[in-house]
Order: sequence, then C-alpha cells, then structure tokens
Amino acid sequence: MNRRVICSVHEDRADDIGNELHRAWTMATHLLIDTGNRGRCYRLLATLICGTMLAGCVQSIEDSNSRPEAANPLHLLPASTRGAMQLRNPADTAPWFLDEIVDPWRHKPTDIIRHYLSHSSASTDDGAGVERLILGQTLAAEDGFILIARFADAPPTGPGHSNAVATAGETAASYQGYSLQPLAQTALFETWIDDKTLAIGPRRNLELVIGVHTGQAANIHKSAIASHLEVLDTPNPVSFVYGLPGLYRAVRAPGSGASSLSQADVAMAEFGYESGAINGSARLVSDNAETFAERLLGLLPEISQPDIMASANSLTIKLDGLSAGTDIQALLKTLFIEMDAVDYNEAVTEGGNQPWLYFNVGDAPNSVFINFEFRNQALIREFELEHLPRGFTLAPVRIIDTESPRYFLVVNLYPSSGGLVEGARAEWSVFVNDPGSSEPRFLVIQAAAENISADSVRLLTLPEPVSHVLERGAINSYVGVVEPATGEEALYFNSRIDWPQSPESRVAFDREFVAANDYIYWGNAVADRGLYNASVYNRDAVRVAPGDVTLLDNSRWAQYVNAAPVHTLVYLNPLDFVISPWWNLDATYLDATDAYRQTLVGFKNNFYPRTVLSQAEAAVAGDGAALLPASMAESVPESHYHFLLTDPEALLASVGLAGALTPVPVRLYDDEPDNFYLSLAIYGLDGDPCGLRAEWQTYVSNPEGRPETLLLQALSSEACLDPDNWLGLPAKVQQEVAGSRLTMRLASPFFTIDAELELERSRPVKPGRDWLEAGDRVCSPGQVCNRLFYEGQSLQGAVQRIEPGDIVITALKTPWDDFFQGDPVAVTVRKSDRIFAANPWHNVPGLGSPGE
Repeated sequence: MNRRVICSVHEDRADDIGNELHRAWTMATHLLIDTGNRGRCYRLLATLICGTMLAGCVQSIEDSNSRPEAANPLHLLPASTRGAMQLRNPADTAPWFLDEIVDPWRHKPTDIIRHYLSHSSASTDDGAGVERLILGQTLAAEDGFILIARFADAPPTGPGHSNAVATAGETAASYQGYSLQPLAQTALFETWIDDKTLAIGPRRNLELVIGVHTGQAANIHKSAIASHLEVLDTPNPVSFVYGLPGLYRAVRAPGSGASSLSQADVAMAEFGYESGAINGSARLVSDNAETFAERLLGLLPEISQPDIMASANSLTIKLDGLSAGTDIQALLKTLFIEMDAVDYNEAVTEGGNQPWLYFNVGDAPNSVFINFEFRNQALIREFELEHLPRGFTLAPVRIIDTESPRYFLVVNLYPSSGGLVEGARAEWSVFVNDPGSSEPRFLVIQAAAENISADSVRLLTLPEPVSHVLERGAINSYVGVVEPATGEEALYFNSRIDWPQSPESRVAFDREFVAANDYIYWGNAVADRGLYNASVYNRDAVRVAPGDVTLLDNSRWAQYVNAAPVHTLVYLNPLDFVISPWWNLDATYLDATDAYRQTLVGFKNNFYPRTVLSQAEAAVAGDGAALLPASMAESVPESHYHFLLTDPEALLASVGLAGALTPVPVRLYDDEPDNFYLSLAIYGLDGDPCGLRAEWQTYVSNPEGRPETLLLQALSSEACLDPDNWLGLPAKVQQEVAGSRLTMRLASPFFTIDAELELERSRPVKPGRDWLEAGDRVCSPGQVCNRLFYEGQSLQGAVQRIEPGDIVITALKTPWDDFFQGDPVAVTVRKSDRIFAANPWHNVPGLGSPGE
C-alpha cells in the first residue's frame, strides 16, 4: 500500500507545525510496532497532518487496498505498444540474463531491463524476487520503453520506498493519485501500480500505464500486435512479440517479395535456454509464408533443413536444440540475407534489377599492367576516329600518383576467377572521357581469354591461346592468334618479367586510375559497372626495372604507341571486384543499331539472370556467399562525426574485447596525421526497411595488419536484423537539412546526441585511403562481419568537411564518454547517389553450409 502526502507549508507556522508533527509521529509509531496496524497508522498520520494541522496542505491519498490489482501486468501496456518481451522468474529460469555485462551498452531488451531495474527502488538488477518482467516498446522510438516488474510477494523495498536520489531538476510528481518517483542518474521514473507491480520508464510512458490501469486509455489489446499476444501466455521463461516495419508501412522487397521476408509483419518467439541450447519456437507473420517455405526447403540440402511449418500467413520454426549463438545466426542469415539475394536475383532483367557478379583477379601470378604512351597527337586523333565509339575521345590519366597525366594504352594480363570469367585473360585498354560525367574510364579495345566469356561486341568470345604463369623466375604472359584459314597459331603478344624483383621499387596507384574502373566500356560503348575495395586502390605495386621486362608485340595496337612502355607495374595481392555487365543498354550514345541493341537485351535477359540466380541459390545451399547491392538515399545526407579517442584500449575493454582486438590509428584525410577515433555515421539506404541508420564505430587491425571497422553499436529508426542481438530495436535517428543548416538527433536509453552543423563554410576534401579501407570489412562486437564493395565516388569524390567552429553539440551521452574528447575534431557530409554491394555476415555459415 502506498500513501502520499503533498504539503504546502507556510513559513510563519513552521515551528508550530514541527511540534504538531512530532506529536503525530509519536502516536503513529506506537501503531507501527504492530505491522498489522500500518495502514491505520498511515491513515491516522495523514489525517493529523492534512486534516487538522497544516494550512495550505493538499491531501493526495494512494491506497492500494482501494485499487484494483493489476491481475495481468501485460495488460498495463498501452495501445501504442509495438513490441513486448517477457521473462518469467528471470533469476531462476533465465540464467543467461544474469550473465549480461553489468554496465550495459547495447540497445537490446536485456540491457534495457537491467538498466531500468538497477536504478529502481526494488533494489534488484538480477530479477531476484520477480515473478514476471515485461519490457514494452511503444511507437515513440526515442523513449518508448516501459518495464513492468511483477513480484511474487510485496517486496520490503516496495511502495513508499526509494533507494534513489532524484536527478538534478527532477522532482517527485503525481498522476491520477499515483506517485511518480524520479530515479537517480537517469531520466526515468517509477510508480507502484499495486503492492506487487512496479512500472519503470520515462514519465509520459508511466502516465500511459496509469491511464490504462484506471480504464481511461486503451491497452495493448487494441494495438497492431493484439492478435499475436497469445505467444506471451507460454510457460516458457522467455517470449516476445514485435511488430516489424512491414506492419506499419509498405516495405520494398529486394525483388518481387516472393522469396523474401523483408516485408514480414510480426516476429515472435517463446523458448527456454539451458546448457547453451534453446528449446522453443519462433514465428513470422508474412503473406508469402507458404511459398517462402517451399522455396527455401527446395534449396537447402535435406540434412540442413530447419523444422518449418507454414500455414496461411504464418511461418513457424522449431528452435529445439539450437545454440543461441551460431545456430541462430545461421538461421537468420539464411532466412533474411541469403533468401533476400534469391529474391533480388529472381527479378534480374533489363529494366528491372541489374545483375551483379563476382570478378576476382588472382595472385598466381599477380595482375600485370604494361603501360604504353601514344606517340603523338596525330596518332591519338587517328585512333579516336578508327577505334572509339562515336562521340568518345581519349582522356589523359595519372596511373602512378606522383606522375603527370598521359595518354596511355595499357595491356593488362591477369588470372581471373569467380562468377563472370575464368582463367587467364589479356586486355588492351585505353582511357576515355565518360559521356555522362567526363571522368576518365577504361575502354577495352580488345580482349583475349583462355576460356569462353561474354562481351558486348561479339556476345561470346571463344577460347583463345592465352596464358599467364609464374615459372622459372619470371612472370610469362602469352597471347597467340590462330589463322582461321590454316588453323596455324602465331605469336600476337608475349612478355617476360623477372620475378620477384630485388630490390623492390614500390609505387602507389593514383585515385583517378582506380576510379576509371567504375565504368568499363567496350568498343560499342556498352559499359560494365564496376565496384571494388581497397585491394585495388590502397595497395602498392612493384615498378619493374626496364631491363627486367622483355616484350614481343605483334598486336595491331603497337603502331600507335612507343615501343618501350612508360612503366610495367605488378600488383602484390589479389583484387576483389563486383561487376554488373552491360549496365547501360538504354543509353543514347551506344554505337550499335537498334536491332543489335535488342540482341544484346535478349542475350542479357537470357544469360545473366540464370547466372546470378544460380549463384544466389548456391549460397543458400552452402556454396559461395550472398551478394546484395544497395545505394545511398539521395534525399538523406551521409554524415560522419569523428571524435578523438583518449583511451582506445579502454574503449575495447568496455565492450568485452580487451586483448582480442588491437586499436589502429587511421588517417581521415590525406593531409592529416593518423589518429585513434570514435566515429558516428548517419546515413540512409534506398528502400531500406531499417530506416535511417546510426552506427558508432572505431577502427582496429585485422589479422593482416590492415584497418577494419568495429561496429560498436548499430541503431536504426526501424527494427532491424542484428547479428549479435537477433532483432535490433528502433531508436530515434533523425537528420535534416534546412538551408545551410544540418541538424541531427540520436536518442536511445544509452545514447543521446544532438548536433547542428553549418554547411555553408564547409570545404571539399578527399577521404583518407586507410579510413576508406577500414570500411571494407565491418564487424560487430560478436565478430560477425560484412564485406563491402563500392565505386570511385567513394574514393575520388570529395566530401564536405565541417570544422569544429561550425559544429554545435548540444547534448552528448554514450557509455564511452570517459574514453574520447566530447567535441568532434571534424564532421564530413556527403550528398551522393553512391552504390555498393555487400556480402552481409560473410563469415557466418548459413544453414546449407556443411558442418565441420
């Protein structure tokens, strides 16, 4: 029972009141000796104080004996609830709950529950004495959490007691006769609904709970998830139900949606957890449940098939015996990532989804560039007229970042593997001005391949005599030509490069040269779209000494260039590419007849959809990795806030990774020194069900000593798949531009930042190569990693740098405040339509992967 007295005391009667209160308290304490008289004592004390003694005293009585008991604490949640998680007898039946990090930092239900309980008057952060815990989240993503704790017995530190000191500026409040007590060091309040039921949350949420309890507001049975609450009636210790983005708005699937769960409405589960294994089931509500299950089971090997039952719009998955870590990750990867790739590739067609294929350049031996310069302007003009598509002109480029631009013709010799081509290849290329942007691009004027391959000029290139091998201390590359009439083979091009070089003369490739891979044109102006990573732009090559290169060049291109190359360069590593073939078949500048354009469209629609879909299906079956493209939303600026770390080791220790990873300094911009940073990235992707994303990042060393990103905390404005937490809960993520001002707000129980930027005085800079490379591999604290591929806009395009004087941070709270300087050293903003592709969770085996 709880009785609250609010008094307004007149100063001139303070002494008299003190004497009267002393007499009243003496009388009350005699009654308190007998615990059965406590209620009588409180009533007597309140009557004495408020009824007869104090002028200006307003009485507000809270007596739980006169209130209805909250028979089912679930029913206290309001109609705006989007999700609820329930723990039954958490101290006894959910031991994993006790093992959580004491100082929480993750935006996950158990962290939020512990955070709320640790500050409450119940004096418990481990669920001791609690019969049921229910965490609800309303549609208010910023502070929408409500924790209901139902105790088995009225705790001695229950109604009327608080072990907390109010936060500065917060005082006790009352709502409809219920006392709202502020909790120290938080923005939270608590209220006892009855002797056994405690509610904790932001003040406005507790007012919602009280309104529900008193019958003045609708409860969760009027919510969008009302028809699925039966999952919480389970005796299992853990259960939850959550409304996914598809329940509240239209969600765009990667393809038609037939093979994707991205547009699912609701996720729910009920399970127990013992000895590392789960026992229970999960259910997803999606209109395509039956066809999805049929498609999935048709791709998985029989031994890998989960226990799935689909009926109408319900997909039920048995979880019995699965580990909470690896098995659940494998299940989620297959259901939501690999099947999304299948859905995307089922919709590949000209005018629809573009095909994307791996294109790997091997290292046995490495890729070689032999770079010749055109002899003179007259031959440049002749070449343009004879060999370039209409309207195209040659472009001078820098290949090495310390040299001046030249008109180059390059011979690229390399071994290839992956989804696009296989075997040794030789390509003669020049650099042309892009018809859309005027930036330099590759244009392949001739290609020869060891195995059959497709190209837009001939549709199919039959196998030719091509080899590229390392033998007898040299890289030997050979291209032959076969006379059709006689079948005799003659040497077309041959090179011998002494290898390895000793000593090595290393050089860095210029950004412009690398970005030329964005569009790789062919002789009829059809272009392949290229994406890549730091294996291409942030690795040194060896410049071969001129005397260590021997050439025999009988090609038809020799007449245009100097006999001796400007330089011969050899990569020291394999290269990772992703290619989308024949990207621009609708371009007006194609040097092809309408009839041949339609031939190309027909070939593309017949050949590439089958190729990419078979790769996606193979990934589900355990062979290869899912590949998914994405693009930055043009309507949302991409911003990066960089804070200088003062103790990077302590930051890693705070997230349980002390000694497991090594912090690494990176260079944010080319004209600055390396340093240790904590960064916050805010961005949006086109059609992303997760909404606007916010990612707290730092940078660590991978096993090869290269920088990679540790994604400390991922937040989003909508519920989102999370490798470490299953389902990432929504937070407040907001970013807007008005005139020259960009405002940003991020808010969750553990993170708050409000920032305003002045964009008008920003200056363009190019991001540092090491910082960009860190984005090639992005790993969660649980070491689930995404691999990314991107284009030259990331590398070559400028970002707008905002200096500290034009950055105003009005609020900042993180779990890591002690480890970094509170004012960012810089913020960069980019507005672009950049595209990239990813292998999400690439180091997590899916369901179809064979076991060890």
